[in-house]
Amino acid sequence: MTFLYTTKEMEKQKRRAAWSGAAAWSVLALGWAACAALCFFVRTANARRMLFVIIGLATVSGWIFILLRQMVYLPAQAEQRHMASILSETAEEHAGTLRLSPGAFQIPKGIAVRKASLSEDGRTITLNIDARLNKRLPPDGTAVRVLTVRKYITAFEVLHE
Repeated sequence: MTFLYTTKEMEKQKRRAAWSGAAAWSVLALGWAACAALCFFVRTANARRMLFVIIGLATVSGWIFILLRQMVYLPAQAEQRHMASILSETAEEHAGTLRLSPGAFQIPKGIAVRKASLSEDGRTITLNIDARLNKRLPPDGTAVRVLTVRKYITAFEVLHE
């Protein structure tokens, strides 16, 4: 059985969220502090140049903050919360033929998800897979046994028939 969610991976995402959050706030604070410090060096002769330097520094530090927060911190935090909730519940077992949908969608303030369908005994179950983990699944049309928690595939095993 190949497990997709582990406590080690959850801790890694937690550390990534903590590091990136601290880095984002540090960049913003250092940028603002540098802007404030540069204000002490403004004279009549260099006022125009210093204005552009301070505006540029504030803008760059603000954009770095926004990018770190939106592209690293929030996704890592969402992954960590998702993994913690999945690992805290008990899994159900299903077996059948697995097929993945072609596109992924973003859950607001959550993770990116791909839909999967599992055909078993003439009925089809719609499941979810973390879009980050879908590359670890076997190819479409493979007979598998899966463990699910709240319709999320948490582990799989290829069945040899």
